[in-house]
Amino acid sequence: MMRLILIFLVGACMLYAQEDPNVMWTYKDASFTTYPAVHPNGNVLIGDGNKGDVIELNGLTGELVRRIPLPAPTSSLILSKDGSKMAASGYIIDVETGAVITAHPRAAAVRFLHPSNSKVIYTLFNQKDTSWVVWDMENDTYKNYQIPYLVTTIEVSSDGRFLAVASKETSLPINDQRTHFYLYDAQTMQLIRELENVPAEGRTIEFIQFSENAKYVGYGQLTGGKPKATFFTCLPPYKKWEINKSNQPPYGMRSIGFIKDAHALFCTNDYTFIWDINKELQIYQTSNYISYNPLYNTINNSIIIWDKTSPTLASLDFNKILNSVSVDEPNDPIQKFITEYRKGILKISGIESILPTINLTINDIKGNIVFQNGINHIKDIIEIPVQLQNGVYLLHIQDRNKSHTAKFLVLE
Repeated sequence: MMRLILIFLVGACMLYAQEDPNVMWTYKDASFTTYPAVHPNGNVLIGDGNKGDVIELNGLTGELVRRIPLPAPTSSLILSKDGSKMAASGYIIDVETGAVITAHPRAAAVRFLHPSNSKVIYTLFNQKDTSWVVWDMENDTYKNYQIPYLVTTIEVSSDGRFLAVASKETSLPINDQRTHFYLYDAQTMQLIRELENVPAEGRTIEFIQFSENAKYVGYGQLTGGKPKATFFTCLPPYKKWEINKSNQPPYGMRSIGFIKDAHALFCTNDYTFIWDINKELQIYQTSNYISYNPLYNTINNSIIIWDKTSPTLASLDFNKILNSVSVDEPNDPIQKFITEYRKGILKISGIESILPTINLTINDIKGNIVFQNGINHIKDIIEIPVQLQNGVYLLHIQDRNKSHTAKFLVLE
């Protein structure tokens, strides 16, 4: 059977010296003070330390759309699910007008509790705090939730189902300290499962990300000890992936992100990787842009990377990255055939077969079968009526005891 390989294997070491062809745009005219955030309309927001405000960039072109004033400089920026509010250093701000809705100066790590967006979860500016607070902004009421150890960070899934909490046993001698990673029901605040309880080894979990539909949750550890990125499924059996090798791919990971529910984004001190979760295979790497918090922009099908070393904000075209993945089968000559998809019809030409019927299968990039049937091969061109959404697909043709594969892109 054919397998996916990387076209970067030959030229990966040259990427640092030349422009990445997958870059859609870059933005450098700011002193970035926050991680970026992606608005539901596809635009990108990030804090600018030069003027103490938030800049909004067109997610497709990178052009400056506007500046949103802040009452005080901020080192954090979180958007509500509907994009109407943002949290910045304890202030809740109307994104459209820039007006301050309410404020809680002691609030840190603020996260909106979807679907209401009128409640937020936050930790406190206190190095000894072992709790988080749910704040109902409309009624100005608070409820405290206590756990045994220091809460280092929290995150809420975009659908509002899950709350992930990271903590550390800081009261113990450093060699005995452990990190804990919990999954809670975000609506009831009931513990679902302790996903991990491991030696800290000098590490602190500093940020968490959920995948688009909360299929996965992962964390990164930027400082202290060897870098490590870990992620889990959010439902039983709570499968775990741990990426922490420092001397071979995918190297030591300091941050993690997700592209929908199919790919993970990993970053080291030197590289940014894209990892196919289902195949457990690296499909892309670049050393041009190294992110502390890589994000996926659903509207523009792009990856937002903040390179602190430049500093540069970059957008990578995920369609182009997928197209860079080639198909190879070294032990069996590939039969040359051409695919073309337009308006619900897949045309395949150049097939040579003496059989009256060939078996044809189309898989999406996640491996799901979207079409499978026996095709009567009467002439050189086969036309298959099949409705496909935009994306990358693999076409498999079984001709007696031979298998042939081609990759094609749907973009209409």
